[in-house]
Amino acid sequence: MAGEKPNGSKEMGGDDSELSSIEGLDSKKIKNKSGLKKIIFIVVPILILLGGGFAVYHFILSKPAGKVAPTAINVRKNITPGNMIELKPFLTNLANKNSSSYVKASITVELKPGGNAGLFKQLTPQIRNSIIMILSSKTSHEINTPAGITALRHQIARSLNRILGRGQVVSVYFNNYLVQ
Repeated sequence: MAGEKPNGSKEMGGDDSELSSIEGLDSKKIKNKSGLKKIIFIVVPILILLGGGFAVYHFILSKPAGKVAPTAINVRKNITPGNMIELKPFLTNLANKNSSSYVKASITVELKPGGNAGLFKQLTPQIRNSIIMILSSKTSHEINTPAGITALRHQIARSLNRILGRGQVVSVYFNNYLVQ
């Protein structure tokens, strides 16, 4: 038979049905590959998001309840708080040169445990004067940032310790604070 090879197969170019069936297989493979790509593009991002969510939950959000690292807040809980004395609000001008600015602040002073609240009340005029002098010497730029406010708290505490005696004032707290 002409066109046949000894093993019984036909030469190329003779049968169109075989060629179309081969092309059909190729198009099915292409369709299967594109479907596989779609699945990969959907499943992989979902797996990444799930893994990231698990990592955030496991490493950041869940902390062991029994093992809490000692922080300033935890250590502070074990200390007996001293007398808290709330002063009347302060309203004073600031030392701005180009504009008229003022600060309004409500301050609470914490004395050491067993601190002399009677002496504090007796020296309230000197204490208020000292705080007003400190506040009025500041510019709005100096005391308008968290770092500036913290420095102001420490400066007031040092000044009050000079008036009341060293170590009497543990901390100074701002209940209300407005710079305008």
